[in-house]
Amino acid sequence: MQRILSLLLLLTLAAAIPAFAQDGQARRAVPADGVAPPPPADAALLLESVEVIPGGNGTVAMRLQPAAEAVDEAPPVAPDDGDATTADGGEESAETPAADELPEGTMRFHLMDGSILTGTLAIDALPVDTEFGRLVVPIDSILSFAPGLNAHPVLAQRIDTLIEQLASPNAAQRDVAQAELISFGPGLIDELLQHAEDPDDERKLRIAAVLEAFYDMQSDPMAFDDAGDEKGPSLTRLDQVVTDGFTIAGAIAIPTFEIQSKFGMLTVNLGDIESAGIVTTAIPEVRRTVEVTATDMTRVAEKNTGIRLNRGDRVVIRAEGQITMSPWGNNAIATPDGCGQCGNYAGNIMMGSLLGRVGDSGSDILVGSNHTFTADRSGTFYLSFALQPNWGRQQFPGKFTVRIRVIPAQ
Repeated sequence: MQRILSLLLLLTLAAAIPAFAQDGQARRAVPADGVAPPPPADAALLLESVEVIPGGNGTVAMRLQPAAEAVDEAPPVAPDDGDATTADGGEESAETPAADELPEGTMRFHLMDGSILTGTLAIDALPVDTEFGRLVVPIDSILSFAPGLNAHPVLAQRIDTLIEQLASPNAAQRDVAQAELISFGPGLIDELLQHAEDPDDERKLRIAAVLEAFYDMQSDPMAFDDAGDEKGPSLTRLDQVVTDGFTIAGAIAIPTFEIQSKFGMLTVNLGDIESAGIVTTAIPEVRRTVEVTATDMTRVAEKNTGIRLNRGDRVVIRAEGQITMSPWGNNAIATPDGCGQCGNYAGNIMMGSLLGRVGDSGSDILVGSNHTFTADRSGTFYLSFALQPNWGRQQFPGKFTVRIRVIPAQ
């Protein structure tokens, strides 16, 4: 009887498991035509993992186990040996092919609502009306384009309102308007220069202050440390079209675009586009802000910045903040440059200094509050607080805020 039951169970599983596998496969991937794919050829491998276990009193138990060939294993993770050349932040997901696998002319569109769309324009040329007449620019010559304020009337009206409020009778409103204008960044310089000689003395004074802030930003390589490749919409009135030879300022004479994407043909309004650019294999800059506390001790528990450097990368760092060196008294304060009254950590490196290191076996780099260096090796970039391990149980309130910019090696 036991053998008969076993045989019946095997026959039942032989009929049910391929159907189950087919249903599971259909749920995972159904093509656009709605027709589910056939069951995988190796579905029968599951039968090899059915073990019938005789039990007492004529009962039968079953154990289902994936066949060895059917088990999905995660690929091994390579250790950080300090010599790898993979760049940080450049990985493509399984659904996003690398730039060299995309059709020629593929562009990445940043939309005003924050979403991103990748595809190719269904036109051969882009007409642009300029002060010299209409130019028809071949699509294969365009590197990027950005609709200006004339294409974004809501944004344009917001900027006009803020400029108007610079002369508000309410001092608080004037201050808020000035701060908001500064938050737009140096891209607003050309627009503000048109108001530099405003007849209202208060507005003229505040516009000069905003412009001065913008000029300071332009000289600071860390001014836009969190911007990444999302630079925001163009803040000039005219649309900007960048070609492989020159830049065109004018009005793009197409109100809507047909974009061939992986979702099919999509229609996008010009006013919904923040910027667009050709997808390339170039490694982008990395801009990141991290915090370092006294718990991130050098050679003990260093802060992994999540940035992987390649040999030859240029790294620009700015750091600020303070940490109280409690064992030396509450008046002993460490800045990223260290604590002058707390002794030295090693050599001429003061206790409490901000240090860096490239790779697990790299040497300590004295970063301080302002440092630029070129990576002489490849590996993960770490930051740390210079502190002897025997002080680790003490209290060290405070933190350093560290801004990092990595300019990839050419």
